[in-house]
Amino acid sequence: MVKRFLPPAIVVLVCCVAASRADAAVFRDRASFNAASQNLNHIDFNATPNVPDGLGFLEIDGVFFHNLGAGEEIVTGQNGNKLLFARTLIEFVRLTIFLPPGTTAVGCDQFNMPMILSISSGESVTMNASDNSTFVGFVSDQPIQSLVITLDFPEPTPSVLMDNLSFGQRRAGNEPPVPQLLLTNTGRAVALESVMTTNEPFRVPASHPIAADGRTRITLFVVGVLLGPADLQFVTAQAEDSQQRLFDLPVEATARAKSLSWMSEVMVRLPDTLTGAGNVNVSVTVRGAVSNKAPILIN
Repeated sequence: MVKRFLPPAIVVLVCCVAASRADAAVFRDRASFNAASQNLNHIDFNATPNVPDGLGFLEIDGVFFHNLGAGEEIVTGQNGNKLLFARTLIEFVRLTIFLPPGTTAVGCDQFNMPMILSISSGESVTMNASDNSTFVGFVSDQPIQSLVITLDFPEPTPSVLMDNLSFGQRRAGNEPPVPQLLLTNTGRAVALESVMTTNEPFRVPASHPIAADGRTRITLFVVGVLLGPADLQFVTAQAEDSQQRLFDLPVEATARAKSLSWMSEVMVRLPDTLTGAGNVNVSVTVRGAVSNKAPILIN
């Protein structure tokens, strides 16, 4: 059974990818955006309560919304539909949406116009009432860390009113989505001992008596793919030591992370042959697509 525990520190974790620059594709209708994306998660503000974190941010499903100086709230719009509302501050509005690691596709329905939407890689679209579109989506082969909605004209500057934020990954033809291991800010794999939910170093065999067979099991956290229990048969894992020797890590469970719809958990068993291995690089393969490699420490 996968332990559904996720420490608060996870919110600052990153996925490391190449730093090369590539332009994002811009979509003005949702159907085309959906066709170019996969693993989309949707935030519908109809069913979402405010979950403030005490630091001026609104957190929903691990996505953080920050309105510069003026705050934000969920309001009831036309036909009883609930929308995200971000007020202007002294004729200026700036709503920053911090997206989960591994996001390469993001789109939203936006109703107040004019409004400028920009993503962290530099692409920008100005929405005007005359363009007959209330949707903007961006799809990139590089991570999209944030979406910013801003305007400082005309006067009075309209507030942000937004519905149905969608985020996921770029669709690359018929290729399966590529998993990405979550990393700490020092580049190590985010992993927890599956019974005690402790961080590395991991002991082989287990140093606690709870595991009946004495084996050590760890949970790895993965983005870019959406895994449930039925996907177990399509997932494998591997470790590589300092001498480039490879060790299969039996995968015993796969699941979606609790309260974070965009993150998956993969629980693996560490074989006795890894006793005292030190730093090893682990990776996960899902339907033939191999993740990045990241180190964990085994004593």
